[in-house]
Amino acid sequence: MAMMIVTPSILLSNLRQCSLGRIGVRRQRLSSCFSSASSSSSDDLVLTNVDEDAGIAILTMNRPPANSLSLEMNKAILTSIKTIESNPKIQSTILASSNPTIFSAGLDVSELVSPDMDRLPQFWNSLQQIYIDLYGSRLATVAAIRGHAPAAGCFLAMACDYRVMSAGWQAGKKNHVPTIGLNETKLGIAAPSWMGQLLVRTIGFRQAELALAMGTLFPPEEALAVGLVDNVVRMEDSESNDSRDALLELLPSVIKDQASDPVMQKAYAQAKMYAKIPPQARVASKLVTREEPIRDMIASREADTNHFCGFMTHEAVQYPLKAYVEALKKKSSKK
Repeated sequence: MAMMIVTPSILLSNLRQCSLGRIGVRRQRLSSCFSSASSSSSDDLVLTNVDEDAGIAILTMNRPPANSLSLEMNKAILTSIKTIESNPKIQSTILASSNPTIFSAGLDVSELVSPDMDRLPQFWNSLQQIYIDLYGSRLATVAAIRGHAPAAGCFLAMACDYRVMSAGWQAGKKNHVPTIGLNETKLGIAAPSWMGQLLVRTIGFRQAELALAMGTLFPPEEALAVGLVDNVVRMEDSESNDSRDALLELLPSVIKDQASDPVMQKAYAQAKMYAKIPPQARVASKLVTREEPIRDMIASREADTNHFCGFMTHEAVQYPLKAYVEALKKKSSKK
């Protein structure tokens, strides 16, 4: 199967056009991997809303129940990023979830268990492309993490420029406290090298080494302490009424109630601050820390895909994944 080819470009020579540029990469896309620009994509798996006056967009993941990353979901995210970036008036984006208790549960396990070997490389290639597009976006990106973000859900958050996380809240008789981390080892697999290195760059070598080995899921305050998130917001915290009113106009109908949520308000306030920074300076600063990892991904992309596809076919890998799926089925049947 032919790989999607992505080649690096020299961003610093194109800073005058950074409002339409791509940090560190110039991409050639396969037309089959992207739908046309619209306010939603792939049957509303992702919702895209923009406020041109504020220079802010919201990308809302909307794949119930857990925003698991399937091939189609990945394509929808990529399409949304492309749509937002094509608008020169937009300078920052909030990555949010329509599910208040789950940001994203990570990879869709159905893509991994007894995988279709024609589909599997496409699936992995689409996840690599999210890394390139989101981590390398010209946009300032803010993750609004109200719910759990394990595994690739954590990856999505780390690929953003800023992460706001809920401290938790009381949901009926239950106390909802979200967690975040790369917990792949607990499922008998390992995070890919580029994802693990992203954790290293985010929280430091030793903390990442321990977290990757143990499959640590950090509660909010611990995530803040190690630098995995930048801000932890409590339900009693609140931004100005201006943030709430702006969110009421900007949020899609499925999460309109989140306009009063302190996490969304803080994410909006941060996105607004980013949008006011001269884009050529902001993007050039982003390039300092992110260009090299993106180039590394591009250079090793085919080898990474081959390694992943080979790794996933091992029985030692398939066995715990199948056991996990069976456990989920039993848990679901008891409800």
